[in-house]
Amino acid sequence: MSKKDVQKEAKAILDKFSKALAAIKAEESHVLREDDRRGEGEGVGCDASFRELMFENAPKHKDGFILAEKKKW
Repeated sequence: MSKKDVQKEAKAILDKFSKALAAIKAEESHVLREDDRRGEGEGVGCDASFRELMFENAPKHKDGFILAEKKKW
């Protein structure tokens, strides 16, 4: 199979897929929860379970801080 044949086949697959997606009627959805874990304000007074959850999800953390990389441009 040549490179042009692969490109034609890939385009046909993508076109078929995009037509299938266009036929789907999606409705807007919102998740409503009784308790909002984020709370109010600028991070003041968050409960311990929220803080614990955030640190469980953070790949790196130390001494109560999440360690993150700074993007180098």
